Amino acid sequence: MDMLTKDKWIWAAGIEDTFVTQTAKGERPLDEYELTQHYQFWQSDLDLVKRSGATMIRYGIPWYKVEPVEGEFDWSWIDHVMEYFRKNDALTPIIDLMHYGTPHWLVNEFVHDHYPYFVSRYAKEFANRYRDVATYYTPLNEPYVNAEFCGLNGVWPPYLDGLSGFYQIAVQLGKGIIQTVYAIKEVVPDATMVHVDATKRYVSNDPHLQDEVDLWNENRFVMWELLSGRIFVDHPLYSFMKKHGVAEEDFQWFQNHAISFDIVGLNYYPQFSVHEVTRDEKGYIVYPHRMGTGIDLEKIINEAYRRYDAPIMITETSFNGTDHEKTAWLEECVQSCKKLRGTKNSIDRLDLVSLSRPCRLGISNI
Repeated sequence: MDMLTKDKWIWAAGIEDTFVTQTAKGERPLDEYELTQHYQFWQSDLDLVKRSGATMIRYGIPWYKVEPVEGEFDWSWIDHVMEYFRKNDALTPIIDLMHYGTPHWLVNEFVHDHYPYFVSRYAKEFANRYRDVATYYTPLNEPYVNAEFCGLNGVWPPYLDGLSGFYQIAVQLGKGIIQTVYAIKEVVPDATMVHVDATKRYVSNDPHLQDEVDLWNENRFVMWELLSGRIFVDHPLYSFMKKHGVAEEDFQWFQNHAISFDIVGLNYYPQFSVHEVTRDEKGYIVYPHRMGTGIDLEKIINEAYRRYDAPIMITETSFNGTDHEKTAWLEECVQSCKKLRGTKNSIDRLDLVSLSRPCRLGISNI
């Protein structure tokens, strides 16, 4: 982590890169590199990032294209991009190995028994080929959201639903992340892992709902807790997760293979990351979005830092609105980070901020 110093801010950018092309319900396959024409204009996109002044970029790899047939890898397009990074070493890539979808041959996607092996094999092949240029990695982007979309709500393959589906996906993703870390570090021992997940914060004005608030404020960290092997019998989530299908041997697996975090990456969206726990007109507990603020971001950062004692990177943030509103949010975000670094017992390792997300027309969604 030689790029991280106590007093240096590092600005990063990112190319939006969701790949969900293995669909079974008639939806349009989603490849955001296709949608933004990045496959065609990748060089000018990266040139734009350089001109923005960013010195790092989160950069996704389309696994489904790289390994179109099980065990057969096609690096032809990726080779050109990685050669760009070799020649432009002022722009350091954080390789985003998994941004949702899997290859088409992987039946049942994340719940395939051998998913952790397959994803770690792909990661090792990548690391071995590009070890001279790629030293920063995100093993899997937003495992919590992945578990929501693929396991809780049944929106993406393999279309599970309910909390049992959520935790089934979470366990598989967690095992894949850990095996990916081991696989990369076999090839690149000094690789730095930027573990990225979505942030959430739950609040309520109803004191009768405090138990619900506490549960979901704990569950928002479930992936970090699994990966670091912290979920024992006395953990606040242990009984809840067992109730919804997580086996004792799964908890033990994570305890035996626990990892620490080089960098904790937090994705915070003020319009989506904060939820108010309340009841609807029929008395059901609901969790609508509430507009988040820089203060909410500070609270999330503080708790993540105190739990995991690792450098913090704001890996995604944006605001849907006018250019003025986007700029105002960016300024508020930066001020919150500076405030945290400047207070007593400050988070002096809050060193990176990511601007989400550049397109060929400029840095968008700020």
